[in-house]
Amino acid sequence: MNRAARNVATWLAVVATAGTALGPAALPARAQSAPAPAPEPLLRAHTAVYRVAFKGIGAGDFELRLRALPAAGHYRYETIPHPVLLARLLVSADSREVSEFEVGPNGVVPESYHLDDGGSHTDDVRMHYDWERGRVTGTSAGHPLDLELAAGTQDVMSIRAAILYDLAAGKTTAEYRMIDQGEVKTFVYRAVGHETVRTPQGSYETVVWVSARKGSDGRDKTWRYWYAPALGYLPVRAAQLEDGKTRLLFELSRATLEP
Repeated sequence: MNRAARNVATWLAVVATAGTALGPAALPARAQSAPAPAPEPLLRAHTAVYRVAFKGIGAGDFELRLRALPAAGHYRYETIPHPVLLARLLVSADSREVSEFEVGPNGVVPESYHLDDGGSHTDDVRMHYDWERGRVTGTSAGHPLDLELAAGTQDVMSIRAAILYDLAAGKTTAEYRMIDQGEVKTFVYRAVGHETVRTPQGSYETVVWVSARKGSDGRDKTWRYWYAPALGYLPVRAAQLEDGKTRLLFELSRATLEP
């Protein structure tokens, strides 16, 4: 404790032992300070729209929406694709991906996940997390799903929120278990530097992270992210790399954050 803090602590102790002889009205004006401002939330509701390119060819826009639910600490994360005509051969404009989760002392805890492919429904996914039983159950691409549920497990949507939460908490490296295509995969994330990125909404200072599947031999696809602290650590750019070349590129068009 520094000298100033010790002086304040001593003064408060004297006031506390003075009993009714020194009531609130007798305190010096400088002691009646305003309440400390509430800390910034580690996860903020937002809408973000990204321009998507596949191997350098424009594929449309990709929208992310994070909304707070009526129950305190509960959120809903949703993706809405806006593919160009050619890209609709691969992604339906009617497809939706939704994850609902709770944010608590241990970070993001998913509760349910739903993927609707917007077409034949052969690729639909539904998952329910039962943390008491330690199981996640549902269906994936027409097949039953029943997996062991370890602490910290995420789905392909909730992991995005978990990363934003952990970045805001000051982490510089992280490891996540994620359920993808009916199996649990582990990914390692780490910070590698800082860059300024220009977007249609302005320029942002970013922290750059890379991620890869744990145990990969370098031939697997990797990701590189540019997270902007000024936007609640939303990524302003994300690139999927294969053999050192950009395969998929997401670039922020616009973003709004709720208070």
